[in-house]
Amino acid sequence: MSVGIMTGLFYSLTLFLSYRVFLRFLPKHLSFIAVLFIFLVHPYIFYPAPNYFMYTFQLLALIFFLKYSQNRFNGFLAGFFISISLLSRYSSFIAILPPFIILLGWEFFTVQNTKKNIIEKIAIVCAGIGIPLIIFAAYLAMNSALGNFFYQMEITSKVWGKVGSVDTYLNFVASILQINESYASDLRGKLFTLILIICLFIICSKGIRKIFDKQLNSAYARYDVAAACLVTVFGYLNSLHVYETFRLVNGASLGVGIVVFVFYNIFSQTIKPVKYLIVIPAVLLGLYLSTTMFFSKTTSSYYPWGKDVLFHNGVTNKNIAIFKGKLLSKEYNDFYQEVFDSIAPYKKSCYIINYTSDVVAFLMNDLPRVQIAPIYFKWLDDVSKQAKLVDQNRAIILSYKALDLPDYQIIFNKKWPDAIPWMESNYLFIYAPKKCANDDRLSPENFEIRNH
Repeated sequence: MSVGIMTGLFYSLTLFLSYRVFLRFLPKHLSFIAVLFIFLVHPYIFYPAPNYFMYTFQLLALIFFLKYSQNRFNGFLAGFFISISLLSRYSSFIAILPPFIILLGWEFFTVQNTKKNIIEKIAIVCAGIGIPLIIFAAYLAMNSALGNFFYQMEITSKVWGKVGSVDTYLNFVASILQINESYASDLRGKLFTLILIICLFIICSKGIRKIFDKQLNSAYARYDVAAACLVTVFGYLNSLHVYETFRLVNGASLGVGIVVFVFYNIFSQTIKPVKYLIVIPAVLLGLYLSTTMFFSKTTSSYYPWGKDVLFHNGVTNKNIAIFKGKLLSKEYNDFYQEVFDSIAPYKKSCYIINYTSDVVAFLMNDLPRVQIAPIYFKWLDDVSKQAKLVDQNRAIILSYKALDLPDYQIIFNKKWPDAIPWMESNYLFIYAPKKCANDDRLSPENFEIRNH
């Protein structure tokens, strides 16, 4: 619960920091409207993903970066928060670093007679980036973990991110263009497609005109607008492996302010009938997003809140620690209570091994375990340890399918209820030894216990 609260606080801070960025090129009331639309698109966090933390630090970096002219120390703070953002989500470096590199490079090659100052700025920002990264690398090296860290990054990028597959990039582009079905295929996802098109148009058109016209005068030919556009465009790369609304909000939502800025400029320069054509759709969009914030299944909700559970028939569970303080549907609670009761007699004599994606069933009894992650990754764990436990009749096994294991019996075999719709299979099988090992066989002297 505390992890969820902390994640929510970071996301709330993200909204405030977005407002601070918008104030650089929008009046207060329009900055508020832009933040309101971000909130309506994604009103609450639904799991503690590192994206929420990463984006908060990236926004802090952008704010200090844009304030460099006021104080050179802001450049160091910008670099520092870039580094912290990278450490919050390592795989986001392709979304975090390029905007700042492009901005610094643009200054170096286009601003005349200030090369020394730009070089100094680059050095200060790089110092801010480098110090935390060096400390982190030194800490890993002191604990003989640096090699493991890079191995983990390599395996994660290849197996989970699938960066070596052309299909990953083709699917990413198709998802942006709303050709492929994705976790951002409803109206919320389509809004981000519009945002990307507008930001790309601003960057390309103004960049080309700037190259050929040194005296470019335009509302969009501003450093802060360009910075927001760049952060937005590269922010889409946070969704390279999984194109999802919450990943887009935590990476590309500054584009909402850019879109408001564009329509504000059109609004202020056009005739009255066209103004109505801008205001009325915006109001209707806000109303629609408001009505689908909490109790509707959208791409911005992992599992929508149920009115019936929240206000009428929700139940509590005081036996299972991870359920304390939570409202659950009765079928959800009854299913996991039965799983809990089935496994509980073995908590002093067996380890638990999970070959499903059901993290709740795995964690709630707190049996000792040898898997590093709460679910099975064949490339991550030492499978021989799991096999040894199974052979010694010292394992409780969670499986999607029926298994033929000598000396083991099924202690639970039931279909996941409709309240748990995200499982890959219909049934959860739980196996236990017919004859349990003695308690003393679980001592650390006999087997290495990894309890994460």
